[in-house]
Amino acid sequence: MPEPPYHLPAVRLSADEFVAVNFRLWRARPATRRLYWLLGAALLLLNLSVGLDLWQNGRLGSPFTLVFLGVGVAYGLLRLALVRWQLRRGYQRQQALQQPVDFTLTATEIIGRSALGKFPGQWKLIRRAVWVGPDWLLLYPTAAACYYLDMRCLQAPATAADVARLLERHQIRQQRI
Repeated sequence: MPEPPYHLPAVRLSADEFVAVNFRLWRARPATRRLYWLLGAALLLLNLSVGLDLWQNGRLGSPFTLVFLGVGVAYGLLRLALVRWQLRRGYQRQQALQQPVDFTLTATEIIGRSALGKFPGQWKLIRRAVWVGPDWLLLYPTAAACYYLDMRCLQAPATAADVARLLERHQIRQQRI
């Protein structure tokens, strides 16, 4: 088990990766899950209504049921597309995300270096860490901003498990999505 510093050179977040990571975070939010569960339940009930109406009467008693069903499906699909579009647009507006960043994780701080400058931060300022899939670690110094660390860039012999232990030593809450 190597000791810090751990190096992640030239971490680059593409627009597609930004959308994929943040879309996954959005889908994991309780409010999003609740909304899609309710939408799914409503669509299931509408489908049952259409099925019963066809079975009992051989035709639809009210065409509005199909309209509501179509609106519900369209809403669900359009909302997914809109979120992806907004994420892509947000990425294009943030020039800092488009620059490669060299990260160094020491025993006392995280240091980032890019063409825009150097930004060190003490571990005690990191509120939480979110592991998104096998490749991305997001470190949040504030609720709204994070550092995107691509674990594929982590230089050997260090591993993601070593980074997780470093976060544990600093009592940073970790979540896996």
